Amino acid sequence: MTQEKFLTHLQDEIQIEHKLKPNDKLSDIPEWDSLAMLATLSVFDEIGIEVSIDELEQCQSVQDILKKAGIDKI
Repeated sequence: MTQEKFLTHLQDEIQIEHKLKPNDKLSDIPEWDSLAMLATLSVFDEIGIEVSIDELEQCQSVQDILKKAGIDKI
């Protein structure tokens, strides 16, 4: 999966209207809450990557999430 497709899918799952960018800080995204974290875990599960809620809680930016997905390079 490409970075762009992953981010688009993540946006849809979290129900974010604006386009996510790698340098976005998660704390600046109003929709980023516990439900968004569960939706993100679901996206990881769909692509076959196991990430724990604790690992996801350590992410501070969209780039950190992309690194966990192994697609942090364009």
